[in-house]
Amino acid sequence: MDENKKKSDTKPKRRANKITPARIKKEIDFLKPMFDGIDDGDKKNLVNSLIEEAAFLKVACFQAKEELKKEGLTTETVNASQKFVKAHPSATIYEKYSRQYTAIIHTLIEYLPQKEKKNISRLAALRNGQ
Repeated sequence: MDENKKKSDTKPKRRANKITPARIKKEIDFLKPMFDGIDDGDKKNLVNSLIEEAAFLKVACFQAKEELKKEGLTTETVNASQKFVKAHPSATIYEKYSRQYTAIIHTLIEYLPQKEKKNISRLAALRNGQ
């Protein structure tokens, strides 16, 4: 009887929340300067909302990835007298969010302003026949 009581008294581990406003802002601050060359106001608003979404998704993927590293890809589930192994919930979250993040980044790449042509090194110019 004492063994059962000990098992029920243990509290489940509380997961650390890595999705913080500071982490999201850091990612936004990393992405925004890349799009400073956009002059159209409507396009800039669209890009800013995509940047915010991408920043959130990246931080969420980071947390899911950390949980997967710590807890593994599978988890054992107990349903009445049955035990079975299934994919860890973080694996599903990571897959879904990483797909969304990739799609948003591909969209953002289309909005990147054209960069000015950089000076080509002499070696590269010779190689390219210029």
